[in-house]
Amino acid sequence: MVDDDYEKFKHKLRFEQVAKAIKEDPKNWTTKLEELGFQWFDDEYDQEEEEEKVAKPENPNQELLVAYFEGSVDLSDQVLDSFLAEKESADPNYPFFRRYFKKGDESLRKMIVFGLEKNPTDIGLLNDLAYFHETRNILGELIQLYMRACEKENDLGNFEELVRDFYLYTEPDGYDALYELEQKYGPGSDKGNIIRKIKQEQDSEPNCIKF
Repeated sequence: MVDDDYEKFKHKLRFEQVAKAIKEDPKNWTTKLEELGFQWFDDEYDQEEEEEKVAKPENPNQELLVAYFEGSVDLSDQVLDSFLAEKESADPNYPFFRRYFKKGDESLRKMIVFGLEKNPTDIGLLNDLAYFHETRNILGELIQLYMRACEKENDLGNFEELVRDFYLYTEPDGYDALYELEQKYGPGSDKGNIIRKIKQEQDSEPNCIKF
């Protein structure tokens, strides 16, 4: 039991060190991590690239998505439903999907936004858009859609998760989502209280990214 607690403590400390490195210098965080003793193994990334190059559709859903990405079929509810079904499958074809995310595929972006037009508060699709943003800068659109999601979400538990994600995914770009949301929602509102609680956490733990 003592050993388990020690391992948990080491893991927490290591996580906080990584979070601090990313927060303090988001553009050169890899160098900071190297200073902490992390090593980078290019062969892992080469392996991912090789997997993505040879990845092929494995079922009708993925075949439809390829047809959409290649421009053979138009964006539709069926295309979106196929994407959502594959995301929720027990064994997703990760290399297949990574390939389109990593190259910042415009059809993929349109499909995600299409899904968010139908369900603006879908946390999974917002996370997909944030992942897409890592490859191709769409900060303005990401901010706009997170702001809309925060406005429309009425479940306070889901709202808190949205706010935390919003802050996490946009803070490395220099955008202070908590400040902007604080201006929108007053301290007397339930949403405003949640925002201020999260902001207080951030202010009291400046070297640790909160989740």
